[in-house]
Amino acid sequence: MTGGRPLRVLMLAGEPSGDRHGAHVVHALKARGPCEVFGLAGPEMRAAGARAVVAMEDVSVIGFVEVLGHLPALWRARRHLLAALDPPPDVVVPVDFPGFNLPFAEAARRRGLPVLYYVSPQVWAWGAARVHRLAAAGVHMAVVFPFEEKLYRDAGVPVTYVGHPLAEELEVRLDAESVRRAAGLAPGTPYVALLPGSRAQELERLLPPMLDAVEILGRQGRPVAGIVAAATPRLAAMARERTQARGLAVAVLEGEAHSVAAHARAALVCSGTATLETAALGTPLVIVYRMAPASWWVARRVVRLPRIGLANIVAGEEVAPELLQERANGGAMAKALRGLVADGPEREAALARVARVRGLLGGPGASARVAEIAARLAAAPLEASA
Repeated sequence: MTGGRPLRVLMLAGEPSGDRHGAHVVHALKARGPCEVFGLAGPEMRAAGARAVVAMEDVSVIGFVEVLGHLPALWRARRHLLAALDPPPDVVVPVDFPGFNLPFAEAARRRGLPVLYYVSPQVWAWGAARVHRLAAAGVHMAVVFPFEEKLYRDAGVPVTYVGHPLAEELEVRLDAESVRRAAGLAPGTPYVALLPGSRAQELERLLPPMLDAVEILGRQGRPVAGIVAAATPRLAAMARERTQARGLAVAVLEGEAHSVAAHARAALVCSGTATLETAALGTPLVIVYRMAPASWWVARRVVRLPRIGLANIVAGEEVAPELLQERANGGAMAKALRGLVADGPEREAALARVARVRGLLGGPGASARVAEIAARLAAAPLEASA
């Protein structure tokens, strides 16, 4: 509590992984004492007790070019959230989603509000100028990788390494046979997990070639089932429509991505947090991605890393092959999967690589540490930035 009243926290999560991380922070804040959490919230934060001033589903979008069509919704969301700064919250906690959250964090600091930015923008990959913006604004960073702490400290940004939230979020709720039973598979049936992303545009681009890959493996004498892990009811409905139209025996499960990935023989995974999750669960994977050609053209000129898959970036090596743009086709996916689904040296090497990833996440407790820092900043607000 602040001044004898519940702590008021404005939190902003604009995409599914941030919503999940934010939900854990909401629980941790409530465990500390009475608090009111409100802001930009998805289904998991809402279920945890956060009030949505703006629903995450209204602003979630990817791509440099694709965002243009969503500008009216993004501007509308920004107006509503800026209005929610009056009366002022005790602390503002943006979670990732830097294109939207960084300017909002700067606006909050100009009003003299303390800001704790959780999950750093990938400034080590692109957008290095953001470090200087964060330093100028006086934003406190709660970073999830050890190497990020030095990067921000050297730039004069207040920073705390809190550990990675995945260390406490990797919940496998179903055993292998429960997954197969839910998918309508016979006991012991090997399957490939298909994780086409948490946005409709990702599913539209990636699920068809994923289904091609399953079909090709069957024709090549390596029959495996496929299970699509869908993040939301809308995506599950879209996936079912596309699998049924193909006539493939591919099941769709909603809300069980960790269980589906953990028990799979191998996985095809849309680039993003899910690649790190799948590797940390110990499942060999192939990282795939497609975006609009214009967005890809821009991305290749601003991203400074040799790899884009988060599992590969964190490991500092190729934990999983990456098939991007035109290479993200069914034939290439099937070829990359062949050595992972069959017993042999290629599969053993892949298992050894992913086994190293879990240890890079640190121990659990990131959410509690974020809640503690947020409460501390709320108790001693910063001065307004210039």
